[in-house]
Amino acid sequence: MRYSRRKSGAVPISCRKAVHLIVVLLLFMVAANTGYAEIYKWVDDDGKVHFSDRKDHSIKQEVVSVRPGASKWSRFDIDINAVDVDLSDEERQQIVDGVNNVYEFFDRVMSFDMYRTVPVNILIFRDRAEYRNYLIRNSRGMAIASYGLYIPSEHQIVVYVRENRSLTFKTIKHEVSHAVVDTIIPYAPTWLNEGLAEQMEMLERDDSGLYIVRHPENQRVVAKAREQGHIEDIARFLKLPSNKWQHSEMSGNGYLRAQSSQFVYFLLSKPTGRNFIARLLHTFNRGERTLSYYLVDENYIGGVSMLELDWRQWLHHQGEGVVRL
Repeated sequence: MRYSRRKSGAVPISCRKAVHLIVVLLLFMVAANTGYAEIYKWVDDDGKVHFSDRKDHSIKQEVVSVRPGASKWSRFDIDINAVDVDLSDEERQQIVDGVNNVYEFFDRVMSFDMYRTVPVNILIFRDRAEYRNYLIRNSRGMAIASYGLYIPSEHQIVVYVRENRSLTFKTIKHEVSHAVVDTIIPYAPTWLNEGLAEQMEMLERDDSGLYIVRHPENQRVVAKAREQGHIEDIARFLKLPSNKWQHSEMSGNGYLRAQSSQFVYFLLSKPTGRNFIARLLHTFNRGERTLSYYLVDENYIGGVSMLELDWRQWLHHQGEGVVRL
């Protein structure tokens, strides 16, 4: 076995190569789960090989080409029960497609095995009065002001048909996101749970794959809140316990929900941000109950201070109109 002459106690060359190979494979796996990320490779003065997902103009780097394989996602059959509601075949297909898109997002983009999750069933009422009566009969009166609700005991999404039916279908996708998070990531903080649900409303698919359209209402609310100085600092935002977040929601501070939505949209807009969200979700999936702030400081490159800076810069234009996943 040959050894390098760099220093005493040097690592065998074959071992160094094995370590480098493992690093490359790990980076490839990360990139495959977060979109077409560019991975940069360079060699330092000591001959050590480095890999990163960030471009550094002060050193000579080469791009390692990474392309993920085709998704193995297979669709679920979704049970839809419409009570005194006439749904066209096209509308039923739209609901099924929307639900499966949400499941695929968590499976392919967030790297969760969705086949361990029971598919939801959809219950649709003709109007708000029937929806309200159903919730009251099932002792769920606290939710009568909502557009839809996820009932864990039944693994069921309950909604009513709104005048604009497309909004009803968005509500279904929103609640499906809650169903997924409630089932596999029960300790996820509310800002992340709600932020993802808001983004799933805007999730679509075309021949190129999944994509998210910017949420116009949340964009408007956040822009106004920013002008009025109501945007929470990220450090404080991430330290806000879920019960206080929910209390703020019930008191009418809708900008907090909008900020959660736009903050998640900001993170999803780049591969490194998607990878960061996936790491957070998997950490909470393992039962971690640490406040998001401390997990962010450990997992985001540059910590909370860099995240705050990136977020504030993004707020000036609130990103592109479409995020490809």
